[in-house]
Amino acid sequence: MSMSLCIALLAFVLSLGLTPLAGALARSLNMLDHPDEQLKKHKTPVPYLGGLAVYAGFVISLVVFKIWESATVIGVVGVITGTTIITLLGVIDDKAKLSPQLKFVGQAIAAAILIVCNMHLQFLHHPVLSIVLSVLWVVGITNAMNLIDIMDGLSSGVSVIAAAVFFLIAVQNGRFNDMYIVAALGGAVLGFLPYNFPKARIYLGDTGALMLGFVLSSVAMGESYSRVNPLAILAPILILGVPIFDTLFIMFLRHRRGVSMFRGSPDHLALRMVKLGLNKQHTVLLLWGVSIVLGLTAYVSIQVPMHWSLMIYLTLGLVALFVAERMGSFSMESKA
Repeated sequence: MSMSLCIALLAFVLSLGLTPLAGALARSLNMLDHPDEQLKKHKTPVPYLGGLAVYAGFVISLVVFKIWESATVIGVVGVITGTTIITLLGVIDDKAKLSPQLKFVGQAIAAAILIVCNMHLQFLHHPVLSIVLSVLWVVGITNAMNLIDIMDGLSSGVSVIAAAVFFLIAVQNGRFNDMYIVAALGGAVLGFLPYNFPKARIYLGDTGALMLGFVLSSVAMGESYSRVNPLAILAPILILGVPIFDTLFIMFLRHRRGVSMFRGSPDHLALRMVKLGLNKQHTVLLLWGVSIVLGLTAYVSIQVPMHWSLMIYLTLGLVALFVAERMGSFSMESKA
């Protein structure tokens, strides 16, 4: 625990100090998010590349303490290598706007590196099925975290909460490498968050949002979750419930309207909450609260017998369907 705290503290300090430098670099490279008349409502251009500071805080702290502890980075090589690929992919996309196909290829390569390093879905014993579903999981969560990065502090805050829950699970199972990974991630994101909420002075960009999704999806695959009941393997779906729900919700609504999944539109849950009358800060805080509840529920579901776990998942499934039906029942065309 003390090692994890030191990792988190170093990651926090590095990210806190490097974020202004990342903003200055983004301005010098003209990597700015300019307001438009549809989805981007901020008044002045905001620099990207906040994710670069988060990446640096995450990787440096993780490598330093792994070498200090065991004189090796074995156990985190796959995550560091894959995260580096994803971060470079995000930087290029923030600057030059890559096609979705190229991004998916890069993400699949990063996922393949995890699999080569023996990080894959633990409950699947069929090798081909395990590889295919592991790649789909990593690519899906990587993009889901990017999709919710539409409001100041939303993606970063949800990531910190998810990292905290994964940390609790890793402690319970004695998985030290996972503890170090999420401690480094949580500390790095907390160092960035003061610049990103409540009024963002810098954005994660694809550089950071994709990275957060990749690291969290990686750690989620490192656990078996099923020490008490088999349904515990569903815990990551709850821990990452906000980005997963929003992604599926957007996919359904855009398919129903005949709009491409790869084209931005104001279908997001957070934007619909704003249209219902919440301001943006309250929306973000409420979704943070939802993430905390889902994360703690996931942790409880791992501890209880199977019949209680089944009731938890069925209840939350019905709640999700109700929320989706209600939130998708009105048009967003009058307010982008």
